[in-house]
Amino acid sequence: MRSPLHASCACLSAAVLLAALPAAAVDLPNVGGEPMAVDVVNTAAAVYHFDNRNDNPNIPSRHLDDNYGELLERLDAQINWWRLQLGARINASFYPISPSATDIDLQRKVLRDEVNFGLDDAARELHSRYRTTVYPAKLWLTYTQPGVEATVGDFYAQLGRGLVFSVRKLDELAIDTTVRGGRLVLDKDFQLLRLEATAFAGQMNPLRLDEASGRRLHGDGSPLFFLFPGRDGAGDLRDPRTQEVTAKARPNYLEDTALGGRLEVGVKGVEIAANGSLLLRKSYTEELRRCELEHVGDEGDAAGVCAAEYPEFELTGAPHAQRFNEIRTFSGSVSVPSVANHGDVYVEVAGQQLRERHRDSAGNGQGDLSGYAVYAAANARGGPVAVLLEGKHYRRFFSLASNIDTNALSNVGFNAPEFAGVAYSQPPTAEPIYTKPLGAPNVCVTGGRGRVDYRFNRTTAVYAWLGRYVSFSEREENNDCNTEDRYRTSTWDTAVGAEIDLDSGRSHVRAWAGGRQVDAAATDGIFYSESYVRYDVVKHLAGPFSLQVQGNNQRQYKIDAYGFEGENYIALQWSPHLTAILGHEYTSPELGGCEAPEGGGICHYFNGGLQWKSGGSATALQRVFDTAQLFVGQRRGGLRCVSGVCRVFPSFEGARLELVSRF
Repeated sequence: MRSPLHASCACLSAAVLLAALPAAAVDLPNVGGEPMAVDVVNTAAAVYHFDNRNDNPNIPSRHLDDNYGELLERLDAQINWWRLQLGARINASFYPISPSATDIDLQRKVLRDEVNFGLDDAARELHSRYRTTVYPAKLWLTYTQPGVEATVGDFYAQLGRGLVFSVRKLDELAIDTTVRGGRLVLDKDFQLLRLEATAFAGQMNPLRLDEASGRRLHGDGSPLFFLFPGRDGAGDLRDPRTQEVTAKARPNYLEDTALGGRLEVGVKGVEIAANGSLLLRKSYTEELRRCELEHVGDEGDAAGVCAAEYPEFELTGAPHAQRFNEIRTFSGSVSVPSVANHGDVYVEVAGQQLRERHRDSAGNGQGDLSGYAVYAAANARGGPVAVLLEGKHYRRFFSLASNIDTNALSNVGFNAPEFAGVAYSQPPTAEPIYTKPLGAPNVCVTGGRGRVDYRFNRTTAVYAWLGRYVSFSEREENNDCNTEDRYRTSTWDTAVGAEIDLDSGRSHVRAWAGGRQVDAAATDGIFYSESYVRYDVVKHLAGPFSLQVQGNNQRQYKIDAYGFEGENYIALQWSPHLTAILGHEYTSPELGGCEAPEGGGICHYFNGGLQWKSGGSATALQRVFDTAQLFVGQRRGGLRCVSGVCRVFPSFEGARLELVSRF
């Protein structure tokens, strides 16, 4: 069997050979009298990680994310013919250099008590990380004709504004979840009446590899996910010194099943829709209990054998929605796309029923739970003024959390905390997209935001917003939505900004500053506050050259921490081909992103990069080297959020070379 390094060399040789061939468009023959088109995009990356300076003597994962190399490959291909589109995405990862639980330096630290964990803990942590993986991440076949669209395979889906169901790609958080199954969309216009109906069913398909950490998601197995990494792909957990089996292999993801639909009626400028979804979880609670009872008194690790055959996740600290095996969510919405040609209005009312509460191994569990949500948004436009108003009122309303073992403290080696952001709905937050939520504020919240934009002319505009929110699930878990003052937090969120276009649109200034303060009723004091400045400035220099500076700088205060974090970048651009970038990032150790440097102070991260774009596809060389990027240096770790979905990224120190080829 050839090594991954040999395979990479073969791919590189093929690319160079292709680049040397005469450039000519490939004319595909008509099939059945219909033209055929093929689009192929290949993204290859070579990455090396040095010591990222985040070591913690109590956390094995902080010592096992240094000094390793990875080769990443993603191949996206589409064939379009007649009314059909066939698509596939193949993901591959190789780790020619990776951490080891028997590393000499690590053994020395363990022997000298420099860390508070053992080699067996390191082996568990590495059990699902840095493993060679090649699998068909996405596959689909779509048939389209006027009024009909049918898909078999992977697809994205959103019902309403995301209250009922929403799976899509979030590049900023490295999340790409689809449904693998079937979807049918029917659309018919009857002049005065338009009808659109959508129905889908399938199993949820999150990406199985987290590139930022090298963690792999092991499924329990399903005919829909052939060639996917499963529990058997990881193998049994073994002692790093004796290689004796210490725990049987088990998955960290039990495939969720989802069904949903939407019926929309449009008449006389009003659109009315009904949405519904049903989420069904795979559970082995009863089988696990029977297995353990059958093995009472047996010698050996009977509990471990049962847990491997009938895996269950420790739900303490898990998202509340993960504790129910059946979740029904439904809504009705009314939308007026145009109000006297000067605005629009959208209102959605949703209900949620959480049923079949997951029981523990002793058979204990609480009862059912129901909740509801109301979301509304309105825009008004007149002359130079535009106004946005949006509000929310949620009670016991939960995001549809995935059935992934994300508890970092239980089932170490079989869990996947890096996938905690994977969810199947995204209730609107009515807040700026980059707001970092505390606790689970949207479970029980009432609030809204108003924004006013004023445009002086075609090149200059200013804006401001003000938000007010009252939550009862921000300070601590409050799934029953108790509205006593002990749970209550009150938030003000505000910002002002400006947008200025210069040099006939070739230069611009985008800048805004804001603040956020959360007060706790129980203590009559500040629970959290932050202030920030964000900016994006481009100055055209001459011809194809321009200079861009971009940054985000903020101050944060929490009850137990106070600090600063941010990043500032400067780039020289030769449009459309070359960009040279220099950056500086920083964070306070008190915010948890790094270990305090000697003498205290702030952790600093410096980096640089180059990006090349061919700007065309006339030659084979331009297609092979469509985009090339080189990054060298450091990036701070920390929490990153997009519209209420967040994940913690580890800090990075190393180099990354990425090549995108398009054919």
